[in-house]
Amino acid sequence: MALHRFRAMNSQFFTKGLHEGAQAMAESWITVVEEKLSRFNPRSELSQMNRSAGQPFSASTLLYEVMAEANRYYEATDGLFNPYMGHVIRELGYSGTFESLAEKSAHAKPVFAANPFDCEQPLILDPGTRALTLNLKLAVDLGGFAKGWSAHQLSLMIQHAGVRSGAIGAGGDIALWGVPDEGWSVGIGDPWETSRDLMTLRVRYQAGIATSNTVRRQWKDSAGQSRHHIIHPRTGAPVESDLAQVTLFAPNLADAEVYAKCVLLLGREQGFEWLAGNHPACAAVGVLHDGSIRTVGAIGQYAEERGLCV
Repeated sequence: MALHRFRAMNSQFFTKGLHEGAQAMAESWITVVEEKLSRFNPRSELSQMNRSAGQPFSASTLLYEVMAEANRYYEATDGLFNPYMGHVIRELGYSGTFESLAEKSAHAKPVFAANPFDCEQPLILDPGTRALTLNLKLAVDLGGFAKGWSAHQLSLMIQHAGVRSGAIGAGGDIALWGVPDEGWSVGIGDPWETSRDLMTLRVRYQAGIATSNTVRRQWKDSAGQSRHHIIHPRTGAPVESDLAQVTLFAPNLADAEVYAKCVLLLGREQGFEWLAGNHPACAAVGVLHDGSIRTVGAIGQYAEERGLCV
């Protein structure tokens, strides 16, 4: 099957099983999404909305739809998934792309202006006019959700165009639909060694697969303290979880992206219980900081075989 790679959103994207027209559609769509949703680009539509906080912002269809979806997940998870952490993340030092952070020390501040979890109504949506009114104290950072949501939307568009089987990878997240005879081979990566897989699975069912971890995107603040990009919305600080990594399998990639972060934030015991109780159609593979692997949910409903790599 044809493998096609391109870079966008500071991540490596790939498609598999798509003809050249669908490959071109993929690059075009992701380029448009990045131009509109990047918080690192001051000219992006997302940045313009953040600057208009407190006032109605006339949004494009794309921005309105992604914000409506992000807000829906925010409400459904009681704020555990929180896209309104822009100011918090910036004040912790994640003020540029991760590549730029690797070149210089970040200057984190110990106190932030407003806890997004304390804002009862972070966003007002007007479906009639597509106006978005963001709480004056907040800024939006869609982070990995933008990648997962855009890849999921792309998979729907490509299926609508008649491609019955394919795969889209977005910076470690994967949307799979249709299944080739041999199935899809999916590796669960080692959080500490990017060239190594801890586990391989033969996926034979449609799935969205997302991985969230606290290991790979780290930087040092001005005091020399290690920081990472998974921020707990209740504390405004990088989460301290017994899980180093969570790979989540869901019916679609947007669900997988959100729920992977929720499980990581909650930790193995509470997170696995939360996933099993609230989203029984999902399954997860968690890697603890000692390297041990734990699973929750019926992995078998997504993959027929699994094996540990040695």
